[in-house]
Amino acid sequence: MAAREKGTTKRTVRVSAVQLPAFPAGKTFRERQAHNTRAIMSMLRTAGERRSDIVLFGEYANLSHRTWSDNRKEYVAEPVPGPLTRAIGTLARRYRMNVAFPLFGTWRGELSSHVVLFDRKGNIAGCYQKSHPTEPEQRAGIRPGRDIPVFALDCARIGIMTCMDIEYPEVAQVLMLRGAEILLFPHVQGSWGEVDWEIRYRARSVDTGLYSVSACYGYAEGEWMPGKMIGRTSVVGRDGLVIADMGRSIGVLTTDLDISSGRVTQFFFDRALPRTLAVTASRRPELYGDLADTSFTARAARAVREAGAPPGRKRGGQ
Repeated sequence: MAAREKGTTKRTVRVSAVQLPAFPAGKTFRERQAHNTRAIMSMLRTAGERRSDIVLFGEYANLSHRTWSDNRKEYVAEPVPGPLTRAIGTLARRYRMNVAFPLFGTWRGELSSHVVLFDRKGNIAGCYQKSHPTEPEQRAGIRPGRDIPVFALDCARIGIMTCMDIEYPEVAQVLMLRGAEILLFPHVQGSWGEVDWEIRYRARSVDTGLYSVSACYGYAEGEWMPGKMIGRTSVVGRDGLVIADMGRSIGVLTTDLDISSGRVTQFFFDRALPRTLAVTASRRPELYGDLADTSFTARAARAVREAGAPPGRKRGGQ
């Protein structure tokens, strides 16, 4: 969307974030998978009828369960391209919308937590591979991504942080430096707690001066309790304020974002400037070498191995 306003071009992007049910209906695996697929298609049609420019789903949207499970039979990898992605591409083309669809699947021969991007013609425009999968995910065969790309859609340049990726401020910083205008955050966070989620999520927008869009999973009225999956599919503004929030419910959250001008603040310099520009201009990368020193990571990983395996595997979370 674009509208003329006082001699300048206002760039408005309509973003829809989908909060699917945390527990798809059905007694059997096949029933839950079928119900989940129907919900995906229904939510896509809703987003399309709202004339969305970008639609985002939560991590592992193709699975019939959301939290980590030891039942490996319920981890069915979706091939990309495959039947599900072709169906999503058809709706992306019908409604002329970009779709960011996270799934457990294989892309170019690698199993991972991928986010498949569809353009308005229904074509696969790119695929983000989660850069920081957890240890349980890696034991299940999930391969970590080797890049933090920015994708140029027709309406905006987007960067993606999948679930655990948001724990590392460097991810958002790299996306900022590479020209992202909107950060997408699909996840399945539950057990880490709401304060942890909100501080980190909002901080990434404050750090970069960029919009952040979150997508998780919801519950029927009265089913949510503390400790369950967080829900809170939402949009955070450039200043870190939550400007739209789905709460715990199931549905589609739609928001218009003006990306024609950034957040302007008097940050590092003696005059007000777009925050993203000011943060980038005042960085001191020559001081941050330790962040790229792999010896620190190797020593910490060795200490983890020497500490031994945990007494039990924590389910849920990232």
